[in-house]
Amino acid sequence: MATGWGDLSGGARFGVVSSVFGTIGGMMAAGHSAVMEKYRFKSQALNYEHQKEMNLFNMETTESQAQHLNRVFNKRYQILTLKQGAQKGAARASMGARGIQMGVGSTKDAFVSSDVLADIDNLTMNSNKVNAVQNKRLQAVGLGIKAHMQGVSASNMFATASTISPTMNMTSTLMTGASDIAKYFA
Repeated sequence: MATGWGDLSGGARFGVVSSVFGTIGGMMAAGHSAVMEKYRFKSQALNYEHQKEMNLFNMETTESQAQHLNRVFNKRYQILTLKQGAQKGAARASMGARGIQMGVGSTKDAFVSSDVLADIDNLTMNSNKVNAVQNKRLQAVGLGIKAHMQGVSASNMFATASTISPTMNMTSTLMTGASDIAKYFA
């Protein structure tokens, strides 16, 4: 049974030397592997953070679009109601100029029908505005939720990267290699 370097045969000495170099090489590989893994997680975290920032930007842009849609619909509504008022005024003036009595019989029915159609157009336009603006705002909310989840993922990736220790991986390989080498001296 060998207990020291001098007691080992040539083959055993070669085994010890190759085990030492193998352990050193394994330690370097384990350390490098851990560093690469750490960088991979950090890279994923940075990617999630970038996606989060882009979604927050898009969320703000989408809210801005919702506000723009609201202004556009309000302007169109103003134009429509002004046009309706002008048409009603022109019709009254035309009928009055021809001596038609207003507010009685068929003229009353014509104006009531015109008012009902105008109200339907106004309500339809308002409904379309509400739908368009709310759809944009819901889209913005979805982007905000997505950004929040990407922020959580980024935090998780950074936390995972911080738990990776090249030293621990190298130590583990050293202990395994040392136990292999110790067999020669048992």
